[in-house]
Amino acid sequence: MSPARRQRIAGIVLLFGFVYLAFEFIAAMAWVDPPYDWAANFISDLGFADCAVVSGVALCSPLHAVMNAGLLVQGTVFTVGSILVGRLMLPHRWSRGLVGALLVASGVGTFFVGVFHQSLGLYDAGLNWLHVLAAFLAIGAGNVGIVLLGLLVIPQREWRGYGIAVVAIGVLGIAAALLLLAQVDLGLGIGLIERVAVYPLNAWTIGTGVGLLVKGVRDRRRLARALDSPTADSPTTAPLPS
Repeated sequence: MSPARRQRIAGIVLLFGFVYLAFEFIAAMAWVDPPYDWAANFISDLGFADCAVVSGVALCSPLHAVMNAGLLVQGTVFTVGSILVGRLMLPHRWSRGLVGALLVASGVGTFFVGVFHQSLGLYDAGLNWLHVLAAFLAIGAGNVGIVLLGLLVIPQREWRGYGIAVVAIGVLGIAAALLLLAQVDLGLGIGLIERVAVYPLNAWTIGTGVGLLVKGVRDRRRLARALDSPTADSPTTAPLPS
């Protein structure tokens, strides 16, 4: 597969990251009694499959199936897209393997957050740790992975600006993840802190998809201009003597 085609396919795949954000918004809008609190509620509350009071918080997400479907889509998109991006941007096998392992772990973790969505049944079976482990992989491995990807591509002139941006959002995600782990909300609400830890991964997914497609269009236009312009080696016609 040519690099240009791989770039185009990766961009299209990653653009499907919009699906997750749309499904999360739809699920949140359906939660009206009491209204879903974006700052106080956890993201996983939207996927809770029962109506119950858990740790003093009333949970009842009418469209929990939509939210969990969005997680399955995001996990798949992130996994496939990260493999394609690694092959496109990282020239060395060891770097592709290291970054790929982290990003694939994040994508698989996101997928299984949707599979092992929270419910009374999961709590009663003592299996809620599966949901927590999947979320830890999704957030932790994902943010570390995109930071490492950014650091590895910064030396490449072609990807330098992209690498700097990716490192910045990944570091933000790691900082928020540490606050989330310590249950420190800085007065913002623990749900908002969780979103600052998670949304850099969504930003990477969608932003990389858009960026790759835009870059593909620019590359094709640049090539077309180069083919249309006269070259230094083109023969010139000398004027005939009068």
